Amino acid sequence: MKQIIFLILITTLFGCKSDMDKTIKEGHFDACKKHNVETLVNSFFANPKWESFVSPDDDKYHLNVVGQITYDNKPVNALIQFEMDGNDRWQINSFEINGEAQNDLMVAELINEMCLSAGN
Repeated sequence: MKQIIFLILITTLFGCKSDMDKTIKEGHFDACKKHNVETLVNSFFANPKWESFVSPDDDKYHLNVVGQITYDNKPVNALIQFEMDGNDRWQINSFEINGEAQNDLMVAELINEMCLSAGN
């Protein structure tokens, strides 16, 4: 009986996780409505890797994508962290280059560059 309950809990968790990943990946930025987030990331990042989790700090759902981008004509490691705000709303919670947090201006520039890279 315990195994059945555990399997139901795991299935439910992964189903919700998958739905939240999908909400973010299929979403779009206001500045770039022509392409969804996943398309933008895949056209801009080399070797993007996605990972989602619920943060123990704030109990919010996060979806990270890491990969390589070009910054200042050099390859760098980048991370974008998306955060679910509830009600199918999400936002960029963090943008890092080589482990250093970037400001809102850099986030806006990133979105602009990803849109340009995807042909928007």
